[in-house]
Parts: sequence; C-alpha cells; structure tokens
Amino acid sequence: MPNSTTTLASLVAYVRTFPELASLIQSTAGGASLQPALTIANDVMTELIAQAFNWKWNRFIVPVIYTNSYQQDYALQIVNLGWLEHGYIIDINNSATPQPQYPLETVKDLESTSCQYGRAGQASWLPNDQLQYATWGAANPGGGFSPNPQPLTAISTPLGVTAMPQNPYTQIKDPNGNYWIVTTYGVTGASQPAWPTTVVFPTVASPLTVATTITDGSVVWTVVNPKGQGIRLNPIPPASGVVYQVNLIAQNRAFTFSNGPFTSLNQTIEPVPDDFAKWFRDGFVAFAYEHSSEAKIIQKAQGMKMKWKESLMESRMQGDRERDNAGFYPATSILQQPFAVYPGPAYPYNLPWG
Repeated sequence: MPNSTTTLASLVAYVRTFPELASLIQSTAGGASLQPALTIANDVMTELIAQAFNWKWNRFIVPVIYTNSYQQDYALQIVNLGWLEHGYIIDINNSATPQPQYPLETVKDLESTSCQYGRAGQASWLPNDQLQYATWGAANPGGGFSPNPQPLTAISTPLGVTAMPQNPYTQIKDPNGNYWIVTTYGVTGASQPAWPTTVVFPTVASPLTVATTITDGSVVWTVVNPKGQGIRLNPIPPASGVVYQVNLIAQNRAFTFSNGPFTSLNQTIEPVPDDFAKWFRDGFVAFAYEHSSEAKIIQKAQGMKMKWKESLMESRMQGDRERDNAGFYPATSILQQPFAVYPGPAYPYNLPWG
C-alpha cells in the first residue's frame, strides 16, 4: 500500500486559490507544458528529502552483504541510495540463539586499508566505479592467496561454514571496463569467459532492467551499474575467520525509482505520507512565489521559504520523539596519535596496547 494519495493536481488546485499565483500555475497542459508546477514539485521533494531529515518513511533496507576474505569493498545492484543511517553485523554462521550481533558505525568516507583487527566496525557507501575490483586471471602475489580469481578457482558460499572460505574477490573489472559481482557460487572455468562488450543494468530511469549475466564454469557473474552504490567496510576481513552478515539501513535519494522525477500531475507525492502532505504543500506554495515575474511577489518568496524550513524542523520533531539508542566508545585524545586502529564499534578500547 502506498504512503500517499495526495496528487500534484490537488496541490496545483490549492495554489491556484492564491490570487498572486493563479495565473502562474497551469492546471492542464494546454498544448504546452505543465511548467513550472513540475519543477516546483521536484525542487520541494529534493529539499524535503535532505540529509538533515532522516524520515522513517523514506528508509529502505540495503541488500545484505556477507564478508569475504580480504575484501573491503562490495558492489551492489542498487541505484537509489542517498545516505546510510546506521547498521549492525550478525555472526551469521554462529549456532547460538540468539546469534551474536554488533553495532556498525556508518560514516561518510573510508580510505582503503590493509588493517585486519577485530570485526567490521565502520561502513560507508561509494559509487561502484570507485570501489576495488580484482582482475580475472591476473597474476597473484606470493603467499598462496590473492584477490584475483584464477582458472578453476573455487568461490564458495560463506553460509553454513565453520570458517570463512579463502575465496578470491567476488567482484571483478573486465577488459571492457565493466564491473561484475558473483551471484552464483561455484568453480570458475578453465579459461576466462568471453566478456560481452555491450551490457545492460538497472538505472534510476529503468530500475527494473534485468542485468546482464555471464556463466564462468559453475560461477555466475552479474554486471552492476558503475554509478550504482556499493559499500566499503573497515577493517577488512581476514583470510579466514568469522563470516559476518552486514545489515544497513539507508535513506532513499530524493526520487526513488517508483515515483520520480515528477512528469505528470497525476502522480502522488510518494514516498511522503499523507500525514506529512501539509509540509509538502507549504513548500510548494513557497517555491511558487519564486517563479513570479512581479518583483513584489518574488520578494515574498524568501520569507515564505524560511517559514517553510522552520516548519520542516517542527515536522522532524513530530517524528523524533523517541529516545536515541546511542552508544559511547572511547576515543583518541585531542591530538590524534599515530595509531593504525581507530577506536569504535570494531575496537572499543584505548590504544596503544599495554
């Protein structure tokens, strides 16, 4: 069931009750366009779904990730992630009831690292094309283990095992510049697959597009959108150890693929629910004043927008009455010390080791 039954047509009808705005806002296409009504609605949605407002009605659950040997980055087949709110990890193969769970801190950026202490404690998102990938068949460094898949390499499931399999990276970049992730575990073929030069994948405009796949022995690779979103973890998982299921909660971008950008007055203001429609309507009125050709009417726009943003803060407080579940982690001193490990959910103790 959708959140909203409020249509743009109903907002336009309301705005046209303002004598100063009636001639500005069209109610029918009239052989031209529905501008500026559609642009105003798009601008209001962009302002409403901003990082200052973590509306619960705009959340979605990121597809789960299972940690893999030495792999810090995990490309995903999603295109609607705006920002990460919070997360947790589960010791997924632990037979205890309940299974052990730990907090996962979400941050804006994480650098590439080789640190392997503790369990994953931080996560950030990056565009898929900014993540790290292996190269199928590329030479591996010494030590008997490396990220690069080789011919006849087992890429084993991380579920139902006592220790993390020593898999290569489960994501690669092919010679054509396309990015692929493992979607079926198995054993790679005796020779490198013939990577297609033309691929398709979900986009914001076409989110239901079925991505191109290719079979490699019994392994199946699926292409991902280079401008889709993936996850980087800190620290990296070790070669063998506990497999963690990474669970993240995120906010949608200003327009989820189900309803945006606005192109018709028949569209609702989904995902904004009806009990928040007042604030969308107030923003629509405020932005409409900016589009007038009369200076005295334009002058009212700034004051109207300021009042609207103040009311948005009030609306955020309406849905922000619960007590925060906040944790405290020992941090570094005022002057940052040169330690490789930063205290947090992954390592909640002071440094250096005594």
